[in-house]
Amino acid sequence: MAFDYGARRIGVAVGQTTTASASPAGVVEVRSTPDWSALERCVREWSPSRLLVGLPYNMDGSDTLLTATCRAFGADLGRRFGLP
Repeated sequence: MAFDYGARRIGVAVGQTTTASASPAGVVEVRSTPDWSALERCVREWSPSRLLVGLPYNMDGSDTLLTATCRAFGADLGRRFGLP
């Protein structure tokens, strides 16, 4: 399961190893924090074996203003759901 973290919304996608493809699975709202109950429903529904968070970088490879927030979100996901 992959997440595209944004300041207002988080895009969710699921990958299939059988078909080697990914499909959109929804959008989760972010207010002051992510909607953790909606994220929990996604994880329960799809039962992923791994969680992936996209990291934004500038064209020169340096971090953007959102890179650290995405890393923190990924760490929170791992702790909350016990998945790599």
